[in-house]
Amino acid sequence: MKTTVFSIRSAKGKIGADGRQGAGMTKTGKILRGLLLAALLPLLCGCRAQKASTEFFAMDTVMQLTAYGAYADAAVDAAEIEIARLDAKLSAQNVNSEIAKLNAGGFCEDDETLRVLASAYQIAALTEGAYDPTVYPLMQLWGFGTDHAQVPQQAAIETALEAVGYEKLPVVKAPYQLPEGMAIDLGGIGKGFAAETLRKCLHEQGIQSAVLSLGGNVTLLGSKPDGADWTVGLQDPQTDGCFGYVSASDVSVVTSGGYQRYFEENGKRYWHILDARTGMPADTGIRSVTVVSADDTLADGLSTALFVMGLDRAAQFWRESRDFEAVFLLDSGEIYVTQGLEDSFRSERSFEVLAR
Repeated sequence: MKTTVFSIRSAKGKIGADGRQGAGMTKTGKILRGLLLAALLPLLCGCRAQKASTEFFAMDTVMQLTAYGAYADAAVDAAEIEIARLDAKLSAQNVNSEIAKLNAGGFCEDDETLRVLASAYQIAALTEGAYDPTVYPLMQLWGFGTDHAQVPQQAAIETALEAVGYEKLPVVKAPYQLPEGMAIDLGGIGKGFAAETLRKCLHEQGIQSAVLSLGGNVTLLGSKPDGADWTVGLQDPQTDGCFGYVSASDVSVVTSGGYQRYFEENGKRYWHILDARTGMPADTGIRSVTVVSADDTLADGLSTALFVMGLDRAAQFWRESRDFEAVFLLDSGEIYVTQGLEDSFRSERSFEVLAR
């Protein structure tokens, strides 16, 4: 972190009548200087932003929060409590959550949950189902995230697909109920919504600079304490390092990839990002997609959607949009970067810029 150093220099003595420079300050001058130093010292000591960090497990992933500012300690504590509250409300795996109640045939009248559901539907419609929150029956069938993950029979997949499809969902309003047999999972946008909520929480705590690492989601609140952009490394799934870096401020940088959650059966890898049209893991030649957007929830949903779309369709979708940028790492090792990131993305490898 860049540190700004302030120096206080005493004024030189006046030029005397004999032409010589005064040797020092008068007694009164020394007293004034002492008072000035006493007044400025607290300000100078406070120039280095206070930092507070915490790490915990929530939303099925390890999360790390770091905030800078006079109230950083209280802010990260409040943020952790907020994450736990959202996890309890939005997790499909928590039998007492609003989502689990919906999936069990109940009604939802909670305003916050309805807002997330509305966002999920909007992103699903925007991406024509490339992101689809109704794939939960398929996720359960495949067993991702459990100790009994396996490749289902095709007949079972086809049966589950009958209850999948965002276009079957009713208009989101209270009291809200899912059509019979349908179930939803907000995992594709839940961390994005959490990041959006934490932004407000931290701002209310007086925090203007923070980094929220929520699994594959990195949310940047403002810029670094010294005013510079943050730098986010993009993981190379085949090594322990990064294949590239994005410099940015006040955005979310969200990555989705087949390497994050998967199982292997008979020598073949099956990952958790499912294509709602086929019921199978999306296999589009993309190893990972990173989305950069000031809209935290949108960035989360689009990272999944673009992975499902594949490069050509995703590039065309980007050309028709104005609210996000993206980095694509293909199975071949090729890297494609959208034009808006041309000056903020760097890599030791060659990459191609997608133009509008």
